[in-house]
Amino acid sequence: MNMLVVMRHGKAMPSEEGQQDADRSLTKAGARALEARLPHMLRLLDTQGAAVQIWTSPAKRARQTAKLLERALRDAHVPLEKRIEAHSCLWEQDIDEFLADVHASGDGCVFAVGHIPFAEDLVEELTGSSLSFSPGALACLDVRFADMGAWDGASTRDHARLLWFAQGPVSAHWDTLVQLQHALTTTAEAIEDRRQAFFADPKDIETIHRFRTNTRTLRSLVAFIKPWQNAEQNAKTQATLKEIVGYTSRLRELDVFERQANSNPDSSPELLEFCRKQSAAERAKVLKALSSKRVTKAFETAMADAKDVLWKKRYLRYGLPASAVRERFDAMVESVGSDLAVVRLSDSEQTHDVRKRAKRARYVAEFNAGILGDDAIDVARNMTAHQDDLGDVCDARANIRLIGEFLQRDLPEPLVWELTLMRAQNETFLYGLLKAKEA
Repeated sequence: MNMLVVMRHGKAMPSEEGQQDADRSLTKAGARALEARLPHMLRLLDTQGAAVQIWTSPAKRARQTAKLLERALRDAHVPLEKRIEAHSCLWEQDIDEFLADVHASGDGCVFAVGHIPFAEDLVEELTGSSLSFSPGALACLDVRFADMGAWDGASTRDHARLLWFAQGPVSAHWDTLVQLQHALTTTAEAIEDRRQAFFADPKDIETIHRFRTNTRTLRSLVAFIKPWQNAEQNAKTQATLKEIVGYTSRLRELDVFERQANSNPDSSPELLEFCRKQSAAERAKVLKALSSKRVTKAFETAMADAKDVLWKKRYLRYGLPASAVRERFDAMVESVGSDLAVVRLSDSEQTHDVRKRAKRARYVAEFNAGILGDDAIDVARNMTAHQDDLGDVCDARANIRLIGEFLQRDLPEPLVWELTLMRAQNETFLYGLLKAKEA
C-alpha cells in the first residue's frame, strides 16, 4: 500500500516585476495560517506506523510549505524517513513522471507539496474525484501499485481511493493578525529610535515630542488589541507604556506653556528664560527616569512584547476575521461620538477623557486602515479635528494650573506680573470656549 498525501502550497505573494515565478514566497499570513492549522488537519492522518517521505516542488513557496509540514509532522511524532526531497516533476506538473517516482519509492507514505492544477488533476486521474484545492489543502489517497505490477503509465483510477480531504485555511483571517502585528512592530521600532535620539540630544524638543507621540500611539494600539492578546502580556505592556507616558506628561505641558510664551511678541526675555529653565529641568528628570536600569528593562520588555504579540490560542488556531476588528473599531468610534455630543467643557476630567479616547480612535484608524477600510482615514481626520478642539481646552487648563504653581514661588515682581497676565489670557480664552459651547 502507498499512502499519498497531495498538498497545495500555502498562500503565496503575488508576482513582482522581474521576479521569477519559482521565487515567490509564502505570505506571512499564509505561513501563519499553515502553522496554526496543519496540526489539526494532520489529526486525520494514520500512517499505521510507516515512515513519511516529504517531496516538494523546487519553487520557494512549496519548499517553505514543506518545511512547515515537516515541523508539524515532527511535533505530531510522525516518523520521517529522510530529509525533504525536491522533485522537478512537481514543478513541471508531470503526472506520469511523478507517479513513476511514487511507484519506485516502495510502500509507505509520501507527502507531495506542489501546485495547481497538478494537485487537482492528479487526484481526479487517480480517483475520479473532482476537488478544488485552496492554498494549503490536503488530499490523502490510498494508491495500490502492487495490483498493477510494474509501472507502465497505465491508468490507476481503479487502484486508488480518496481517504480524506482537508481544505486549506482561510489565510485572510491570519492576515488580520499579521497587519495588526505590523502596526505594533513599526510603532515600537519608531519609539526605540526616538528614545535613542533623545538620549543623544536631550535638548531637541521635537525628538522627545515624537517619542511621546509614538509611545501614546503604541499604548492606544495595545489597548485596542486587548480582546485578542494574551491578557497578562497586554496588561503588562499597557502598564509599562502608561508609566513611560507619565514621565513625559509634565514636560509636554511645559513645552506647550513655553510655546505660548514664545508666540507672544510682548514676552520679556526674563519670561522666556524662565520657561526654558523649567522645561530644561523637567527634561533632565525625564532623561534620568528613562535611562534608569529598572525603566530601561521594562521598556525593552514592552518593546519586545509589542513586536512579538502572544495572541490568544483560539485566534492563533482560527485566525481573526477583519470584520471583528471593524466591529470593535465601530463601537469605539460610536462611543466617542456619543460622548463628544454631550461633553461638558466645564468638566476638566470628562474633557480630558473624551479627548484621550478620540486620540486613541484616530491612532487605531491611521495605523490599521488596511484592515478597517478606506473610510477609516476619514474617521481619523474627524477624530483629529475633535482632538485638536478639546486639546485647546486641556492646554489652557494646564497653563492655568502651571502658572498657579509658579506663582507660589518667590519670583521677581515683573515675572509675577507677566505670569499673572498669561493666566488671565488663558482664563479668558477658556471662558470664551465654554460660552461658545453653551451657545
